[in-house]
Amino acid sequence: MTPRKELFIKVKEALANIAALELIDLQRGQFDLEEKQYPNCYTAALIQIMPINYTTMVEHQVEGICTFHVDFYCKDGWMDQFNTTPDPTHGLIEIDVLDEITNAVQFLVGEQFKPVQLANEEELSINDAGIMSYRLTFSTHIYKRTTYGYTNAKLKPLTTD
Repeated sequence: MTPRKELFIKVKEALANIAALELIDLQRGQFDLEEKQYPNCYTAALIQIMPINYTTMVEHQVEGICTFHVDFYCKDGWMDQFNTTPDPTHGLIEIDVLDEITNAVQFLVGEQFKPVQLANEEELSINDAGIMSYRLTFSTHIYKRTTYGYTNAKLKPLTTD
């Protein structure tokens, strides 16, 4: 399994424990604001792994710094308007979900990556359809073993005739 795949699977598994999330997936433009085509859900977390810059190490290994985003999408006021559940936090339940995402992913570790750390959080947008989006950015060190391009061979002694 590649480090990128392991990282995605581990983050998705960690986010699966958050009850408020209806959709957890790889970022494939599901909430493309240009197309105005959105999944049929009120909350979603989409994982986007950014390009990884690798450095070659000894013994056929490469090490890289990996940054990835967890984009959280929700409909504005989804607790009051859609679930008919009163929101005691004055419509700020989104912030609680962002904190849950951070707690689930922060310090996550795998076989091919070191503990994940939160690097940034920002509000992305609120569009005409009432979809709010937030981005949590995390980083980690990734380790990957590469194949060795040579095989060992025995040397034959030179014979002098």
